[in-house]
Amino acid sequence: MLGSLPARATQPEIIFTEEEQDFIQKHPVIQVGGEMDWAPWDFVENGQHKGVASDYLDLISERTGLKFNVVTGHSWSTLLSMTNEKKLDLLPVLSWSEARARTLNYTQSFMRIRHYVFVRSTVDTINSYDDLKGKTVAIPRGYSLMASMEKNYPLIRIKPVSDLLEAIDAVITNRADAVITSTPIINYYLKENDLSGLKPAFPSSTGINDIHMATRQDMPLLRDIIQKALDSVDELTHNAIMAKWAGMNSLIPQHSPSLELSRQEKAYLRDKGQITACIDPNWMPYEGFIKGKHSGMSADYLAYFSEQLNIPIQTIPSGSWKQSLQYAKNRRCDILPLASNRKERRSYLNFTAAYIETSLALATRNDAWFYSDFSEIQGEKIGIISGYSPGDVIRKKYPKIELVELASIQEGLERVRQGELLGFLDALPSLSYHIQQGHYGQLKISGKFEYNWNVGVAARNDEPLLVSVFNKVIAHTSASTHQKIRNNWLAVRYEEAIDYSLLWKSLSVFAVILFLLALRFRQIVKHRNEISRKNAELALINSQLEQQTEAARHMAFHDLLTGLPNRSQLLENLDHAMKLAKRQERKLAALFLDLDRFKYINDSLGHHIGDELLKVVAERVQARLRSSDTLARLGGDEFVILLESLDDDSTPAIVAQDIIDTLQQPLEVAGYHLNISASIGVAFFPDDAQDIHNLIKNADNAMYQAKELGRNRFRYYTRALSEETDKRLKTESALREALQKDQFHMVFQPIIDLRSMEVSHAEALIRWNHPELGFVSPEYFIPIAEENGLINDIGLWVARQACHAYKGWLLEGLILNSVAINVSSVQFKKGDLGRQIREILEEEGLDARAIEIEITERYLMDQTEHTIKHLSALKDAGHLISVDDFGVGYSSMSYMKRLPLDIIKIDRSFITDLADDENDRQISQAIISLSHSLGYRVTAEGVENPAQLEFLEHCRCDFAQGYLFSRPVTETQFIDTVTEVNDRLRKHKQGSPDLAMS
Repeated sequence: MLGSLPARATQPEIIFTEEEQDFIQKHPVIQVGGEMDWAPWDFVENGQHKGVASDYLDLISERTGLKFNVVTGHSWSTLLSMTNEKKLDLLPVLSWSEARARTLNYTQSFMRIRHYVFVRSTVDTINSYDDLKGKTVAIPRGYSLMASMEKNYPLIRIKPVSDLLEAIDAVITNRADAVITSTPIINYYLKENDLSGLKPAFPSSTGINDIHMATRQDMPLLRDIIQKALDSVDELTHNAIMAKWAGMNSLIPQHSPSLELSRQEKAYLRDKGQITACIDPNWMPYEGFIKGKHSGMSADYLAYFSEQLNIPIQTIPSGSWKQSLQYAKNRRCDILPLASNRKERRSYLNFTAAYIETSLALATRNDAWFYSDFSEIQGEKIGIISGYSPGDVIRKKYPKIELVELASIQEGLERVRQGELLGFLDALPSLSYHIQQGHYGQLKISGKFEYNWNVGVAARNDEPLLVSVFNKVIAHTSASTHQKIRNNWLAVRYEEAIDYSLLWKSLSVFAVILFLLALRFRQIVKHRNEISRKNAELALINSQLEQQTEAARHMAFHDLLTGLPNRSQLLENLDHAMKLAKRQERKLAALFLDLDRFKYINDSLGHHIGDELLKVVAERVQARLRSSDTLARLGGDEFVILLESLDDDSTPAIVAQDIIDTLQQPLEVAGYHLNISASIGVAFFPDDAQDIHNLIKNADNAMYQAKELGRNRFRYYTRALSEETDKRLKTESALREALQKDQFHMVFQPIIDLRSMEVSHAEALIRWNHPELGFVSPEYFIPIAEENGLINDIGLWVARQACHAYKGWLLEGLILNSVAINVSSVQFKKGDLGRQIREILEEEGLDARAIEIEITERYLMDQTEHTIKHLSALKDAGHLISVDDFGVGYSSMSYMKRLPLDIIKIDRSFITDLADDENDRQISQAIISLSHSLGYRVTAEGVENPAQLEFLEHCRCDFAQGYLFSRPVTETQFIDTVTEVNDRLRKHKQGSPDLAMS
């Protein structure tokens, strides 16, 4: 696991006390609580413990001799309880809280995590905790954040959830408004679960969390041993681990002074709790607000300063730079991150050393001349931002320049465009940025003046320690950090090139001047050279602005990974193609292509291999198309092919099959030999759809039909397919409300013990009657519930109803061995099914033997060690485990003997034709015999006639159920039904030939 970490020449020597050495000898294996889903810090993937915690545990084991057994499969709140109950010895990753500190021994912090409040990407109205009042934040149970939020923000509603993935899902699906976590965690879950739609809204008030390890209270020696091991981890190794899991740049120590704050400064920051900042809202790329969010260089610097000083820095919105200055003067904010040191500001501000330098430039209309000095614009109207420090200097030195103060750069550039001002003064990068954003082709940079504009942090002067702290953190900032932030925002380079049109105009003018003023020849030559140099510089700036605009357009309409057109470009091309096809009265086709089992490649080989595979697929498909065809990538493994000017309906079939055959050929990607297939859906315009979105939707529906028919094939869209899709969508929508509206009900079918000829137990079956859809079969709605996640709530509802019914029958004197409930494979994936069923049983006062767990044969084949772990836990708790529908899958007895099973249920398809089909008789008899030899009991499903029952009795089958005995009945009917069935079974046992239902 640590193979990617940097090698060390020598192993650091750790000196342990005699007590510590004795502890290590007596405790060779330490029980560690591992989280299931706190990726990338501490999580489980494919049954293996991974993350920062795992790598640190490996390092500690190597350096101390301790061995760690990581216990997983529990929620975070359960892990805390297990540690307090001394079932666990160590928690490897957790934050400090006062409550936890009373029961745990904490190490010193070994990692720091910054938290943000994340909201849906479409939400622009949440930018602070005030905006969250009355709204809902999803927080996993047991997180220390929950108590902090309830105490500090009582008007914010808290939605407790089981884990972080559920919290993220709650925000994406609009069941919560926000989730609070770190960026690496969000990035991991969105990528691993193919989710999207979240953005950071603002930094959490928790700021930067110090992360510790903690041992149980009675093991302080273990804490000391762990601390010594943590102290031995050098910064290079720590950074390598962080880069591996969190995607963070390795902060290798650079030759910059260390950040050492005095005791007084540390105390000041601790008492301060938070620093507020005011910025210039319209000075991009240096700073500004974009969609209400602080952006630009100062945003990056404040994030860096906040991390270094371990204190949140909150930006206070303002409408203009002048208003920000007023806020600072009135003490509404503590600092201005980018401000010039001017005399008139020193009455209320202290200034750090400057850490950003820029130059002053002039923006004019395209037809204006170049200006190289302030003296050349005297007598002209020139715009400048109100409150900017260069304005005061220019007024004193060049009083004839008519400066017009404005609130924003946008207003100034617009007045230049309309001819109200000759030009507008501001920093060169800022002018370039705004011209590119809104005035490209109309304005240009026409002058760059020799004026050094230096800015630093301005801090309120009534708290003198504040400027001292910022001077230290600025001095601590390395050159590489400055360069990285600069590169993020000042990507335009200013180099020399020649604008020949302006040059020839200049030469013409100077030729006349040379003829008239021969005595001033030298001055004119010098002036001409200066203009040439300045024009060359400005020509390149404008050229680069044009290149950047073109590059931005290309990025906006093309997929960054494959270079193919993206959804926006596809919709534009499709709109044009449909209009052309309509005019020419011809058809076009959309082919929706989706790779089969692509997620398996991502999960098993990694997303980097998946990305390379997508590039190869794009190249192969593109090579099989005409130059007039369009291939676009929508995202993930989804592509759309647009075929225009079709001669007949068979052409898309030929193209689709050719692509399928091409992709079936082996692919070599990064040293792996991969086999891939694709499913394709085809829809025609105008036959199948009259607009863009329905055409793509219908092709998508046809693609899913191809997948359902076995994948690696294509299908044409049909009207029946559309009706089935609409039905499915209506069912899914109705299913989301079915539980709340009490539309489900339960029925129970007796199961007969064929040896005693009595009702032994029952199977609980869910039914759904919808007021509009009517009766909806479980075979239809259960797969839908599994796909959208509702199966977890439905499954627990079924378990609760079954327990309630069983308890009611007991109270009325009916004693059954158990009630069987069907459990979906999706319910096992959450990892806490056993706990949830146990809680329901405890509510009803029942033993685990009351509930039998039924799983499908297909689930057994889809799982491995994961299956054994969960089934063993349920069996250990006291549940019987049965396998439903046995024989329709591909499992074998040799495989199933590894599993903790009790009962095999033969699928009804083998029972139906027992009287007439010799194959079914042999298969059923073989299943019964083999099951008995492995210690399993057998139930036959779908028994409907005496001949089937006679055969099953002859084969010594253990149990049977079916319409021969009873249809499924309601809870209130069940006791009478059991009495009636037992009576008929007694008569049958005594020789009566009639066993069928009356």
